[in-house]
Amino acid sequence: MSQNNDIVKRLPRSLLFGAKRFTRGQLTRENLPTEAVEVQATLGVRRLNEQCIELEPYGNQVRSGYAMAIGFLFVFGTGISVFMWSFIPAPITAEIWLMLFLGPWLAAASGVTWYLFTRLYLGKFRGGFIRIHRGTGKLYFVTPRDEQLLTLDWAQLTALAGYIPVIGAGGYTSFYPLYLTGIDWESSPPREICIACGNLGWRDDGHSAKLLWDYLQVFMEDGTKFLSIPPPIPSRLSRKKTFFRFYQDWADKFRRDLSTPKGKRWAALLIPAKIIWLIFIVFPDSLAECIEYNVPYTSFPKEIDALCGFNEKRVPIMRLNGERIDS
Repeated sequence: MSQNNDIVKRLPRSLLFGAKRFTRGQLTRENLPTEAVEVQATLGVRRLNEQCIELEPYGNQVRSGYAMAIGFLFVFGTGISVFMWSFIPAPITAEIWLMLFLGPWLAAASGVTWYLFTRLYLGKFRGGFIRIHRGTGKLYFVTPRDEQLLTLDWAQLTALAGYIPVIGAGGYTSFYPLYLTGIDWESSPPREICIACGNLGWRDDGHSAKLLWDYLQVFMEDGTKFLSIPPPIPSRLSRKKTFFRFYQDWADKFRRDLSTPKGKRWAALLIPAKIIWLIFIVFPDSLAECIEYNVPYTSFPKEIDALCGFNEKRVPIMRLNGERIDS
């Protein structure tokens, strides 16, 4: 084993800069989320059954972020144009009107250019998913760029709360995804692999990463008996319904929050905050889903689908006068 360790291609140490290592077995079951929606949103658990759990990877968030940037830059460019318009003295010439009109579209075009570049570099897929099987004790992941199936031993995985600093136009922020590192012994030479999970991880100093690690340990030991199950994956909608789903979710949550005693008390602050959320978050999210509607995720081999109990059922496509009808 020592000789094998000598030829293993290790990860660059810079990747693990600022990461916090977790210890196996040291978990607190009562701290795990009890709400199904929280399991999905905070931990990034997509679905699970008695034998297998499927997780969102951090890479999916990054890829969707490039598509979201198109809508965000359009909103940002619109804000800049409105700000400039309010300070430009009258009369405003036709050339200035044209510049103010083109500003948001040029900003969005820069986002489209970056999105297409990343699609070319990262591959044709939107992303992939992580599966961990209790029976085999293996982690399975298909890389979106080259569609390679990676298989890692659960017992040999090392868990860390990663540290990803992000500096952009909005300032500095940080993310703490759960890192699962292990050795891919099937590659030549063997190499160390790091798979980043899609827990919330935003400025939480590794809290959600620790919760997800505890969740995974409980699942591997006891199955689903002590765990909250994430909600079912919604059926595929039409492109139009997919676009407006985010606005419906925003409106439903707005009504719920505003109907509570706390919401009524803080309505003067809650309403502007919700409107800002609608403009800067909901619109980019909905536009990103619309743009990537036909961009597929990577798929696992059929034998892995059967092993994990996640066989994809194909929904028949119904057409009327040559046009597709989505149920």
